[in-house]
Amino acid sequence: MAKLSKYVALATAGNVTSKYAFRAPAGLYAGQIATETGITVAADNEQDLPEYQVAELLKKGILRRVTAITKTSAGKPSRLKLLCTNAKLATILDALKGDAYAITGGGTGTIQSVGFARRVVSRG
Repeated sequence: MAKLSKYVALATAGNVTSKYAFRAPAGLYAGQIATETGITVAADNEQDLPEYQVAELLKKGILRRVTAITKTSAGKPSRLKLLCTNAKLATILDALKGDAYAITGGGTGTIQSVGFARRVVSRG
């Protein structure tokens, strides 16, 4: 089972930028994936930030979940659920194609395509 690390997502509302910390699989949001998703590893001075549940950040619209179709290092197709900030959602679909990923204590591979589910605004 993969270890969890503390990550930080930035959200801007008006002129105020807030940092939201949460836990995710170690090593997943590193390098190019961190740049494209807007999620970074918590620095030493950010380790004392309060942690939020991912479900709460998804409900508030700070984070969005995207699904990546990947090819593992063994050559098998797989799916990887990633998070991204709401601000990066418009560019993430094309930006992550071809990027390599590695999960500490988990698998490695290459992202083939990225997609996301539409949000239901109203059912009535």
